[in-house]
Amino acid sequence: MFGLIKSWFDGEKFKRDLPCAGDVEVILWWESRRFFFNYVVGLAGILTCILCLICAFTSEPIVGEAIGLPDGPLLGVFGIFFYGILANVFYTGGWICELLLRRATTAERAAAFGVRAFRLGLQFSVILTLLPSVLCWGAFGIALLHGQTEAPVIE
Repeated sequence: MFGLIKSWFDGEKFKRDLPCAGDVEVILWWESRRFFFNYVVGLAGILTCILCLICAFTSEPIVGEAIGLPDGPLLGVFGIFFYGILANVFYTGGWICELLLRRATTAERAAAFGVRAFRLGLQFSVILTLLPSVLCWGAFGIALLHGQTEAPVIE
């Protein structure tokens, strides 16, 4: 499975044949991949939402708490919206860093950085996006291990 994931991250989107001639080409290289980035991170986000909802509906009758469901569902919608905006702000930081690196080093080194930054940034974004579902299921597992069968009493 890891071989399949590794080969996917070696695909055409993760390559640059020649260093870009100028700043505009660097920006165009990054921006031509923004939709792909948003698509992949968005799919991870949809999977996270589904896994969190399943966790919430599974955990509520068993441990008395809907683990994974935000207190106030509208809060979750706002969180998703702002997460998407921040992901794109940080994505823009990738080509800004590459442009700054072009000024400090050679275009070849900056191009190599850009390709690595895109690959690692996408991997990090997908992992960060999937993290809430892992935490929800982990919290549910801990509640089960501790024998919790109803909501804790808060006095």
